[in-house]
Amino acid sequence: MIRLFSFIVLLFFSSAILPIEQPRNEFKEQLNQFLKTSEQPLIEDGEAVVINVWATWCGPCIKEIPELNELVEKYKDQGIRFLAFTNETTAVYDAFLKKRADFTFDYEMSFANSQAIAFINTFDKQYQGRAIPLHILVDRNGKAEAFVGASPTNTQRTEAFVKKQAKRN
Repeated sequence: MIRLFSFIVLLFFSSAILPIEQPRNEFKEQLNQFLKTSEQPLIEDGEAVVINVWATWCGPCIKEIPELNELVEKYKDQGIRFLAFTNETTAVYDAFLKKRADFTFDYEMSFANSQAIAFINTFDKQYQGRAIPLHILVDRNGKAEAFVGASPTNTQRTEAFVKKQAKRN
């Protein structure tokens, strides 16, 4: 019984890390195709991107955001874009802010963007958007890696990625 439980725990934690399989630059090119129809600026050549899919009703999403904000502050002006997508409207977000006046999210925000969520879900084969927060890390060569969940481990992985991609001044 203990062995079965240990196996299930191991399986659960190993499934939280999901590599995205596609040729280099394909994700960045497809992301830019999408961004052409959105309010977000395009991803520049050589720019790394951290994408977060989240929602105001998602407790783990809200819990990890202060740590993500620290990364934005720490690595600003180092060639890293931080984008956040939700399918919620700005009205839902504004109502949330009225209840949580202390809340801030320093990523570039995109609201009510079901097109973005659908696009991102094409790269999230296993979870198909059912698990958030979803983090997608796109390196300077356009190669993407994704993982889900809000945990210190995922925040540490995100920071390790950002450190590696940051331009040194």
